[in-house]
Amino acid sequence: MKTLKTLFLLLISTVAIGQTRDDLTAKHILDSSIIFSGGEERISKIESSSINYLLIQPDESTAIITEKRKIGQKYVQSILSMKHVPQTTFFDGTMVTRVDGSSITQIKDLDVMEEVKLRTYNQIQYGYKALNYELTRLPDKKFNNFDCYVVSAKADNGYTTMNFFDKTNFRLLMVVYPNGNKSLMIDYMFKDSILFNSHIVNTFADSDEKQVLRLQHADLNVDISDLWFNCPYKDKVYTPPHIKSGEFESTNGDKTVFTRTEKSQDYKDDQGKLIMRRFLKWTNNDTYGLIDEKAIKNNDSSPESLILVRIISWDDKEYVCHWIAGKYTDTQDYKIKE
Repeated sequence: MKTLKTLFLLLISTVAIGQTRDDLTAKHILDSSIIFSGGEERISKIESSSINYLLIQPDESTAIITEKRKIGQKYVQSILSMKHVPQTTFFDGTMVTRVDGSSITQIKDLDVMEEVKLRTYNQIQYGYKALNYELTRLPDKKFNNFDCYVVSAKADNGYTTMNFFDKTNFRLLMVVYPNGNKSLMIDYMFKDSILFNSHIVNTFADSDEKQVLRLQHADLNVDISDLWFNCPYKDKVYTPPHIKSGEFESTNGDKTVFTRTEKSQDYKDDQGKLIMRRFLKWTNNDTYGLIDEKAIKNNDSSPESLILVRIISWDDKEYVCHWIAGKYTDTQDYKIKE
């Protein structure tokens, strides 16, 4: 990582040739930050991403955040926890819908809409550029450990953020949102030579509490079904009968075939022979728990023995879901087996 960092520092040093730091424009600062983050050419080649974070809440409880993007077009975020009510935010390109437990909300607030549009980009700096935000350089700000350039970014609808860039390498260190909430980018890593923030601290304008995100993994240019971005509900959260029970087959990852009943999921091999049984209990209208028959027999009470599954979206022929088991998590696509 240090070698890459040195290379990018050399690259960005060419951006401001012939200019003093006081003469740098907001555009130069943003462009330099994009270069440090991997460069516009590399970043522009990302068409989709699937990213997981471990979320540590102020009370030290944890959740898993899964985000999927079709860059610049669509976005979905699923937050799943053994302790807290699950939440999913859908953006299908035109509408933002939030499913919070059994509550469904169509988001019409312009600031929230704009923030979700920005989330369709992995790097917010690149989002500003792609969405033609108006950039203004503000007075520099010096903190205990950092000396920063400050740039405001304003959308056509007036949504405005303040962005703090490290003067030593132009890395984006903090974003202040219109509501006063802040995201502090503590650490980072490179995936395919593109920067992703690996340790983020979120603070809130009306509270002293902090929320911590730690990157688990990032997959780029993956095939993501449009089903992920479409909220299946209009007025209530439910799982339809053809998804609640039946025979299903995975359409991504390792081939898995199972039959789901009211009380279990029975997994079969290619010859239709039962190889594993997991007992099932619905905990919400779209969420259920699974536990292996073996775990019960062996009196296994480890966090990994219990799997929590949330069905995110579905149609007549398939569904997609997000699951967690202790520190493990993944998403899965399934079709109804014919």
